[in-house]
Amino acid sequence: MRGARLFILAFTLSGNACSTSSPAAAPPATRSADAPSPQLNADPGFRLDFPEAAVVTDHLPGGGLPPSQEPEAPAAKAPAPGVVPTKMELPPKRETTFDDVLKLQKELVARHPASDDEKIRLALLQAASGNLEEAERVLSTVRSRTNKLVPYVEFFLRRQLGDHKEAGKLLAQLNDEERVVTGFVIERAELVARVRRYRDYTPAENDRVAPGGDVHLYVEPKNFALQRSGDKHTFHLRYEWKLVDDRAQEQPVPAWDKATVEEREDRITSNGAVAEFYQSFHLPLPANLATGHYRVKITITDVVAGKSDRIFVPIYVMPVEKSR
Repeated sequence: MRGARLFILAFTLSGNACSTSSPAAAPPATRSADAPSPQLNADPGFRLDFPEAAVVTDHLPGGGLPPSQEPEAPAAKAPAPGVVPTKMELPPKRETTFDDVLKLQKELVARHPASDDEKIRLALLQAASGNLEEAERVLSTVRSRTNKLVPYVEFFLRRQLGDHKEAGKLLAQLNDEERVVTGFVIERAELVARVRRYRDYTPAENDRVAPGGDVHLYVEPKNFALQRSGDKHTFHLRYEWKLVDDRAQEQPVPAWDKATVEEREDRITSNGAVAEFYQSFHLPLPANLATGHYRVKITITDVVAGKSDRIFVPIYVMPVEKSR
């Protein structure tokens, strides 16, 4: 019985070996992927080890490559030798002060020591800052005394330093120079209601005047010449008035034309120089003067200097009220 089992096993192994190694055997049929694979009754001592299927990681959720496969970023280029990149930042803005201006002007004077204009500017800045002594020192270095600003700065410094006598001389000098440059002029002429003294008057409420009424004028000549005789000073002014209508035609006013020399002229002598003067006039209008706009042309002549000036003061002649 035992020999029969060995014979059957040997015969079975021999048959399997023959069927496998036969070259004429037909190739096995292609098996569909869906067909179930038959279970082989293999020998328990025989085992085949198949590798486990690898997890596919070619496509990650959301796209892209896995971190291990992403290309590396290009390295930053090193700066050229000797070049260092920097960051510029603007300093905070600071407001310019008076001390900055004064410092700048000092530097300008140091760079241009021969410039009188720069020195005068520095003297003015020093005076404005209260450094009167330093302003006076700077002004003393000005070479040319013909600059028009020099006497004005000197006058201011003398007055601020308390030298009133010298300041008075400088002021008189300035007034004389102004008279020469400006010449004789009529400083002002106005319709007034009342005159008290020099530049102390009450202006008229309006320019309306009734026919036959009175035109009250305040006039102020300036820079008139003086004749000097010892301590005496004399000035001589002559006045003329004309009435001009709105068509620029002169209208005769008999009362004005018949004025006496005393009414037309001022010849005044004083013990000292006179620079301020005024005159006022009451000029009657004709009773039959037509209603309308007119101008009073005032001409003043400086007899000593031989110069004249004129000015116009507008008036309106009101209509005559008829009695009922």
